[in-house]
Amino acid sequence: MSESAAAEAAPTPAATVEAPAQEGTDWKAEARKWEARAKENSSAASKLAEIEESKKSETQKLQEQLAQFQERATQAERDRERLAVIAKHGIPEDYHDLVHGSDGESLEASAAKVKALITANAQPKNEASFVIPSEGGSPSLALNGDGIESALRKALGIA
Repeated sequence: MSESAAAEAAPTPAATVEAPAQEGTDWKAEARKWEARAKENSSAASKLAEIEESKKSETQKLQEQLAQFQERATQAERDRERLAVIAKHGIPEDYHDLVHGSDGESLEASAAKVKALITANAQPKNEASFVIPSEGGSPSLALNGDGIESALRKALGIA
């Protein structure tokens, strides 16, 4: 019997809930009310999370666009600097692709090399000519004219 007496002395959870209910507060109704509020808050929280996610993705889109624009601006600045060096050295358009570099110094060095190659190739080569330098130049008189006859008379001493 001592066990049954101890069991009666220890309050059960159901007995604890029923005891305050008798004081005038309906705890089940209160629990239902708070459960309904939690469900409302849960749906509002999920809506808020969706809105934040959509805003976050919009922010990410804007950040990606910003990164693309910054890359384009950086590329345009590099191209401008490269073209300025090319113009400074007077390199023809056919040779623009040979000038490259990541900074001003390397661009200058590359442009100087390209310019040196262009000037080396632009100098006239010693081509074979039909005039032998030790023999003289091309004839100054026509072979079928009076000039040749008068030059021969003069050379031979014939008046």
